[in-house]
Amino acid sequence: MQKEDFYKGVKTVGFVTFIPFILAAGPLSGYFAGAFLQKRFNLSSYWVFLGIILGFLVAVTEIAKILKAVARMNKK
Repeated sequence: MQKEDFYKGVKTVGFVTFIPFILAAGPLSGYFAGAFLQKRFNLSSYWVFLGIILGFLVAVTEIAKILKAVARMNKK
């Protein structure tokens, strides 16, 4: 029983430590996508801001999925 609890804790820590990377990657990818659209189609700079906001929202939804999975895993 102790070994299973240890591995469950390690798995939980692995999931939770991935959250900051997701939180950074979402807005960064949104920035690059917005900058690409701005340069490619000669648009205003609002597209970069919109890309950052959308990237942040996607990151938050992915973090919510991870937290639900961790909660489900710890419930068992």
